[in-house]
Formats: sequence, C-alpha cells, structure tokens
Amino acid sequence: MENINLNWELIDGKLVTNFKFSSQTELVKFLEKIACFADEMNHHPDCKIHKAFQLEISLFTHDKKEITDLDYQLAKKIESIIYL
Repeated sequence: MENINLNWELIDGKLVTNFKFSSQTELVKFLEKIACFADEMNHHPDCKIHKAFQLEISLFTHDKKEITDLDYQLAKKIESIIYL
C-alpha cells in the first residue's frame, strides 16, 4: 500500500476513507480481507475502485439512514488490516 490513510472523513453523512495501492492485485487482496470482516458482521461497506489502484470505502447503515456503531466497528476492523 503506497499511502495509508487512517483518517475517516464525514462526507454526505457517511464515513469515508481512501487507500492507494501499488497494484490492483494488492488492492483486491486488501478488499477481500474487508469482505471477510463484513460478512462476519453482516455489515457491508460501499467500495469504489478508481484508476485500478485506488479504493474508496464508505460506511453507512442504509436501513437506519445514519452512521451507527456497526460502521465504527467495521472502520476499526478495516484499520486493523493494515497491521496484519
């Protein structure tokens, strides 16, 4: 990962962060780890891939129409992946 961004921003009522990777393979491996956490929690982020190597993650509880504790829990789990 080229740039580690642990700063979650509040954008349009969602928690948002971005990561930049050195390859698309590295991005996909990171995203797969996030998917495993999300499946375990049954709480899934919105993810956008930009320019093949950049990943934007947005957290928001759609059925509650707000950021909830689950979003903060998932954010912490996502941050923990960086140190694995």
